[in-house]
Amino acid sequence: MIVLNDIEFFTLKPEEFADYFLNCPDKIQSTRKIAVHVNIRNYFYLNRNPQLREQVKEHCIVLLEGIGMKTGLWLSGSGWLNDLNGTDLFPLIMKRISGTGIGVYLLGSEEPVIQKAAERITQHYPGVYIKGFHNGYFGKNEESEIIRRINSSGAKLLIIGRGFPMQEEFVLKYKEELDLPLIWNVGGLFDYISGKMPRAPKVLLKLRLEWLYRFFLEPRRMLHRNTVCAVWSFVHLFWSKKVCVK
Repeated sequence: MIVLNDIEFFTLKPEEFADYFLNCPDKIQSTRKIAVHVNIRNYFYLNRNPQLREQVKEHCIVLLEGIGMKTGLWLSGSGWLNDLNGTDLFPLIMKRISGTGIGVYLLGSEEPVIQKAAERITQHYPGVYIKGFHNGYFGKNEESEIIRRINSSGAKLLIIGRGFPMQEEFVLKYKEELDLPLIWNVGGLFDYISGKMPRAPKVLLKLRLEWLYRFFLEPRRMLHRNTVCAVWSFVHLFWSKKVCVK
């Protein structure tokens, strides 16, 4: 674990975090866990929103994610830390809850994408129970109904992919109303699960260059992340107060 300006970032290995996250999911009020991934883009927006930053700090498990964060911290002298990205963590979580009765509710993305994601999860992990799903495009006047559907589904794990910080703002707003112990904010993960977005070739994954592959696929969307967000975050990481915790 590393502490950056008073926020604890988990730097466990994926297997270790999966075990930690799923521990004691039945004691809802005392053990609710809200997991948030922070990559180089999310770090930029998190630190430019003081109110959200304080809420995430107080209520969430913050996961260090991505080669950008790893590189920025390495350049600042913090060493080469483990990071936790959703695409690698997802199969581990699914395998661990398979057959346990920990039902899952999926929230996010477009309707065809979330539906396909639910179908693929059922196909690849037959012991995982999808208790329900809903697209991520809804207005504030629909939020109460979404909460009701999630709670009535009987799910114990909510996986929400509406993009940072929209998903975090929604979860933190309704954290007291959400009647389930595990909440996992996953950004664009449903695009990968559904097959809408392909993962990079294995050689690029091994070299930690998936960000470059995504830049070629979506140059307009990725340009700001790979320039403004990256430069600002590298500078901020370099000058941040850091404490490494074993």
